[in-house]
Amino acid sequence: MNRIIATFITLLLTAAPVWSKPLFETYQVFTPEGYMKPHGASMVELKNGNILATWFAGKEEGHAEAKIISSVWDRATGKWSASSNVVPADYSKSVGNTCLFRDDDGIIWMFFASVKFGGWSGAMIDYVQSHDEGKTWTEGKNLVLALGNLPRNPPIKIGDHKILLPLFVDFMYELNLVGSYTAIIEYKNGKILSKTYAELDNHNAIQPAVVKLKDGRILLLARDKSGRFVRRSYSNNNGKTWGSVDLTELPNPDSALAAIIVEELDAVLVAYNHSHLKRNPLSLAISTDYGQSFSRVADLEFKPGNLDTSFSYPAILRSSDGFIHLLWSHDNRKTIKHARFNLQWLMEVIKNPKIMYK
Repeated sequence: MNRIIATFITLLLTAAPVWSKPLFETYQVFTPEGYMKPHGASMVELKNGNILATWFAGKEEGHAEAKIISSVWDRATGKWSASSNVVPADYSKSVGNTCLFRDDDGIIWMFFASVKFGGWSGAMIDYVQSHDEGKTWTEGKNLVLALGNLPRNPPIKIGDHKILLPLFVDFMYELNLVGSYTAIIEYKNGKILSKTYAELDNHNAIQPAVVKLKDGRILLLARDKSGRFVRRSYSNNNGKTWGSVDLTELPNPDSALAAIIVEELDAVLVAYNHSHLKRNPLSLAISTDYGQSFSRVADLEFKPGNLDTSFSYPAILRSSDGFIHLLWSHDNRKTIKHARFNLQWLMEVIKNPKIMYK
């Protein structure tokens, strides 16, 4: 680790008040009976500090009975509420990945995959909105009217009433008709005013995540369809265009990732599967040089002796109280698992990495 960063973390740890001791907690988020294999989760913070989560669930991906459901984590009790429907099973042939964000007018949006026929090749991107903190939702509207298009990670704010939404194409996956792109969306009072798109130059980069760097650039990290390493690209103009895609040193077994900025450390934090083969373990890595290099700092889940077990599709959120929240599809999608940790815990594992999988 860079000596200056290590010294900075040591000073923060030494100066931190007693109440900010390292804290790491986990919770289970259960899916209603009959709707197994929860997947494609997303999160947004509510005005009262609670966390709203959404995901899709069904007997299998693309199943006609799949629906999108939600649950709320209560910050005071540490418990998740009973699940409720957001998008019913009869909305379309099937549904998939969800993606939440709160706009500048306080409206919560949820982008999701709406499968018109077949599997993911028959998906388009639709959205619903909530004006009452997730209690009720509007009728669905279409965002991308093209087959094989899906969301995965949430947008970032790039201006007043303007977001950058990462998206991807999964049309005939086996034939490599895939790739990533981003949408610059301008909106006002729940209405989309304009959309402009920018594609990446490499079809192996899919399911992108984007973060805004302190130097003004935007870093894009993506799942690697070829199952080698996390893919990377930069934009110097707020997502209007993207530079050439290259490889990071983080292994990727053709699985989703998530990323946020930790402002206190001027660092990029990534949740991903640290493997070339399987979605086990689920790990955290950090970069203090704007994504040029990464260090694995913790394995959150690891099941030795059974690498076929998967801990996958992480979603990550920094809440207003400073805690970092993670959701993922847990133990071969038996349930959704929730982890919450503070900055102090993160700084501890940066100093002394918690590695289970060598």
